Order: sequence, then structure tokens, then C-alpha cells
Amino acid sequence: MGDGEGGGMAAVTLIIVVGGDYLAIEICREILRTSGHRVVLLWDHEDDALSRKVEREAKKLTIEYGAFFTLLAEDPTEPGALERAGLVARIAGDAVDSSATCLVAVASDDRLNLRVALAARDLDDSVRITLRQFNPILGHKVQEGLQYNCTVVSPAAQAAATYAAAAVDPDCKYALPFPTLETMVARAAHRRDFINTPHEFNEWTVSRLYGFSERAADDFGIAGMAISEAELRLKVRIVSVNGRIPYLCHAGEAHFDEELLEKPLEPHDRVAVFGPVRHLRDSRPEALELAGKYLSRFTNTWSDMGRSLRRIDPLIRNVLVASIVLYTGFVVYFSRALHLSFPAAMYFVTTTMTTVGYGDISPCHNCTAQQTFGDSGVLFGAMLAMVAGLTIFAVFTATITSLLNSAQSRLLRGLRRIYRSGHIIVCGAGNVGSLVIDYLREMGEQVVVIERNPDALLIELARDRKIDLITADAASDEAIGYCAPEQARSLVGVTNSDTVNLEAALGARSRNRAKGREELNVVLRIDELAFGSSIERHFGINSFSTTELTAPTIAGLARFESTRGRLDLFPGTEHTRRFQLVERPQDERNLPPPSPPERPDYKVHWIPLFIWREDATGNGKTRRIHDFSEVAPGDRMLFMVPLDQFIRNSEAPIPWNAANI
Repeated sequence: MGDGEGGGMAAVTLIIVVGGDYLAIEICREILRTSGHRVVLLWDHEDDALSRKVEREAKKLTIEYGAFFTLLAEDPTEPGALERAGLVARIAGDAVDSSATCLVAVASDDRLNLRVALAARDLDDSVRITLRQFNPILGHKVQEGLQYNCTVVSPAAQAAATYAAAAVDPDCKYALPFPTLETMVARAAHRRDFINTPHEFNEWTVSRLYGFSERAADDFGIAGMAISEAELRLKVRIVSVNGRIPYLCHAGEAHFDEELLEKPLEPHDRVAVFGPVRHLRDSRPEALELAGKYLSRFTNTWSDMGRSLRRIDPLIRNVLVASIVLYTGFVVYFSRALHLSFPAAMYFVTTTMTTVGYGDISPCHNCTAQQTFGDSGVLFGAMLAMVAGLTIFAVFTATITSLLNSAQSRLLRGLRRIYRSGHIIVCGAGNVGSLVIDYLREMGEQVVVIERNPDALLIELARDRKIDLITADAASDEAIGYCAPEQARSLVGVTNSDTVNLEAALGARSRNRAKGREELNVVLRIDELAFGSSIERHFGINSFSTTELTAPTIAGLARFESTRGRLDLFPGTEHTRRFQLVERPQDERNLPPPSPPERPDYKVHWIPLFIWREDATGNGKTRRIHDFSEVAPGDRMLFMVPLDQFIRNSEAPIPWNAANI
């Protein structure tokens, strides 16, 4: 292990992690990868099998990190458990180092996490708390209630952003909402009626989901362009080209790679960009070919109507044909019998068959006198038209009512085949799936949802035709077939079962191959990392783990509330580099990212990405930035920090004091 952090910080910071699943283990591992930390995992499983699994993983950490890791097999809610884990009771008002002890409560039970957090604050008001809560709105309220040095995070909300982004751009490996807290709370509060309509205000953008994408310059459609021109074309930030960073800052100073900026991009240059996911989606080659997107939707609507007509009940079809024949015959007959023009005859027949009968045209002339055979024929014809009209409209009324009722039932229960093209299939609408659906709807995507037990809100969205809902098991081939996977753009498997997600993906791909279609883009949630690796090796399907996506973020939040994630650019290549993603509110001093306390003269290297600025009406917009001079007080700044600048002698990265960030 490495040195302590110094600079007013404790030599070794104690971090107590509460939880007993893969997420808790991975958070411990992420924290221990940096020096200056001691981790205690506090948990006691009632299930012997799960307890043995935790002990097995904990043993690996003990072997690797020695005395810097401890497993304390106790119930975290028991009196004295936190104190035995190392949390020292302090008297309010004592001068203490608030960074000396941190609590990370990430159990799957939200109430337990909250109880442990409150118990920790009862012992020490200065302890930093990172809390796992599935509900972003409740999490926001808890964070406001605890007032300071507390961050509440929803793993579902963190992971859902990447699942949704990968569905529209397969090259996107990490995504997040920006600004993080405001957008998560707003999205959860207005799921029912909110759909994002993106707007551009010169260089300012209203967007909520941002992500990283890596492709060849030719696949972005920017080959032959300079970087500045390519950014304007794509409306994103180009952060790296073949591992070289075009726009780099050292503290408040700009250090641009002028040679790279002036050089046109070659077709095979590997380019990493960051920006609104809808722009990443629109930059894909297949998206450029679908310029007639709205025309395609219009055509699909007419196709749906045509299919509906072909599926009409035979009785209705026969009555419809008979009514047309009778109506035509009556018009011809009365136009001659009453010496009417065809428009007047049509008017008379319509009022007679619908039993409206205005009386302005009457088949009865001098009805009190003796009627000739011809006059009687006209009267009998008019009566026949009335009876036929009543019969036809009675049948139509009863059948249409029945069809509407059955259609409403099929719509709500999902018992029908979906006719769509270019849609996205989402399997599962739980904590993660519901957020994925919201993200996709905000980007204007057509979403087909398979959910066995839909909640009231999902049913209402289906009733309002904001989504298509199929109430079925996602593992069923029949349910997958109803979703028209051969016409879909992507399938997102985000149920709580890794096996069900895999079954849905394999079923959709098998159907596509049988119909000779292109390979379907599949985005899977696989929580067990080893299982995900096996799926990729045997089936060639990339998967994302909620644990893998959120553990680095929560590990960073354990110390620094500005952390927004950790990612590798160009993984598996000679250009691989690891970055920390940071979101920082700028106060009135408007200072650049600070130096580490152990190297006070060092100017931190960082890559500016976007700022979010709120206007006088309370609405916010984002904008690309390239150096610190574009940042103003009150802005929310998003930037990347290369972690290799803190590596010493090829050891694990030296922890960077981001407390002021």
C-alpha cells in the first residue's frame, strides 16, 4: 500500500462499507485500489450459502490487501456494531477531521441503509455518508435532511443511463445524466407526462443524457475534417484521437495539441467523443441513412391500418359490403323514382337510412289519395331503406363497441402483435427498466415493453399510446415474437434475472437469423460478472453489470461528493487510459481544479467537457467548453481527470484530494 494523503487529511482513512452483495464487495475492491484507505465490510448474512460467498470474496481481499481490509460479520443495526467497526463517538462541536471516517451503506434494503446512516450520525456528526436508495426522489429528500457531507445514490438510475445510451448507440460504453441530481429528481417526479424535446440555442443545448462513444472517424462521418469542424458537425466534444488529447488544461492554463488540432482526421483514426446521446445516435451511419424518419413512421401507420382492415371480423365485412350495395341501389332507384339528381338522391337515402328524416324530400305525394303502383313502390322502397338502415347501424354499433372493448383489453393486457419498425424492445420494467424507458422516450424513440406485472403508471402510458406494452414473460419466445424483433433496432434486457435477460436476447437473435435479418443490437443487464464474461465469450453479446457501472462511482463518492464515474478509453489497445469523471459546481471564487495536498505546486491535468448554466427563469442549458476561461461562477462544470498522472512507480493511483472539487 502507498502513502497517506497528508495535507490535513488522516494518514489512513477508515471507510465502513455496509452490505453483503457483489456491489459491496466491488466497492471495497475499488476503494482499496487507492492507497491511504482502510476498509471494514460490515455485514452478517442469515443465509449460510450467501455468508460463505461473502467470506470467500472477503478472503481474496484480505490476501491482496492484508490489514487494510477487515470483514466484520455482525448485523449493522445491532447496538455497538458501528463502534466495533471503528466509528468513534464524538461530542457535537468537537474539532475533528471530517475525512477521517466514512460510511458507505449499500445494502439492498433502503430502510436498513437509512437506519445505519442515522445511527452513524448519532455517533459522529462529522462522518461522511454515502447512501444507496432506489428511489431518487426519496434519496434527494434524505440528502437534504442530513444537510451536509452526505451523498445519496441510486444504482438503478446510474446504470439505466448506460443501458439506454447503448440501445441507441452500440459504441457507447458509459453514460450519465447531466447535471446529475437535478435531472434524476425531475425525471422521477414527472415520469407520467415528460418527454424531452431537444432544442438548440446557438451553442447551448437542452439535453439530459450524455455519453462517451468510440469509433473510427469514418464511422462518425468526420474523416477529412479538422477537430473543431468535426465538433461543430457532431455537436459533441472530441476528447481523444488515437490516445492523444486535443484540449487539455493544466489547472487554469490551456495546453492544446496544436498539431493534432490542425491535422485532418484520417478515416481509420480512433476517435472518442462525449456529448448528448441523441447526437451520438444521429451520427451513426445507419441513422444518416434514415433521413426520412417521420415519413417512415407515417408509412408504418398506414400499414397498421391496412393490416387492421384485413383482420376485420367476417360478419362486419359482410355487413359492410351489403350496406354499400344497398346504399348504391337505393340512390339509383330514388334518383329515378323521385326524379332527383344524384347528390339529392344520396342526401335523401342517407337521411332515410339513418332515420334522421328532415322531411324536405318526401316519397309520399298526396298520401291521402289512392296510390298508384309506382307511388306505392316508392313508399315500400323508403320503408325498406329505413329498416335496412336500422339493421345495419345496429350491427355496426354493437360490433364497434365490442371491438373497442376488446382492443382496450388487448392494449392494457398486451395480448396482441406489435407492428413497428425501428423500435427498441425493453424487457423488464422494474427499477432499472422504468428509467431506461423514460430515457428512450425522452429521445423520441418508439418503445415496446415486455413486463409480466406492469404497474399502474406503465399501463397508463400504454393507454395513452406513449409505449406499446406486452404483458408476458420476457423469456417466452412467443412474447418476443409479438414484438417484431426482426424490425427492431435494439433489445434491452433489464429484468432482475440474468438468465431471463439472456433467454430474451437469444430468442430475438434466433428469430432474426431465421428471417435473414441483420444481427440485432442487444444490451443486457448481467449482474454476475463471471456470467457476463462467459456470455461474451460464447455468444458474442456484450453485457453491462449494474455493479460494474456503479461500484467505481460509489467508491469515489465515499470520499468525494463530486465523483461521477470512472471509465477507460480505448480499452484493450495501446492507447488505453483511465479517467475520473467529475461534476463540480463553481462558487463565486470560480477556481480551477485544485492541486493534490501532497503536491501543492502541481497543476492538475484535466479535460473540459461541458458546463450547465441556469438562466433567470430557472431553466438550465449545457454548452461545450475547451478551456477554463469559458467557465463562470454558478456554472456546473463536467470534466475528466487522467488518473495516470497520479500513478507513482507503477503502483496503484495515488488518491487525489478532490474534496474541494
